Amino acid sequence: MPSAMNVNGKVDINTFVDQAAKLAKGLDANTALIYNHSGHTVRFYCYNGGDFIKAISYSKPNIANGYSGEIAAGGSVFKVHPNDKGKDEFLVKPRKAYVYKGPGKIDQV
Repeated sequence: MPSAMNVNGKVDINTFVDQAAKLAKGLDANTALIYNHSGHTVRFYCYNGGDFIKAISYSKPNIANGYSGEIAAGGSVFKVHPNDKGKDEFLVKPRKAYVYKGPGKIDQV
């Protein structure tokens, strides 16, 4: 399991969008960057893209609204369940940056 699953800190959404692509390129091959713009603290349960059972999450960082953090899993895509709700699943790619706006609302930056 990678050690780089830290919350990066509070940042303005416009600053995040301006800098996210550059920051994401420097990430480990098993991590992606996410900014929580949902209005609520969210625990992002991350699973390997090929994991069909989803018994154990690879990472599950808790990211407050207005903060960015790293999410981690393995494979060419990760399955992410906000607050462990499979019905709200979305996919992310490693070394990319995303803005999470709430269930069903995720944008790649």
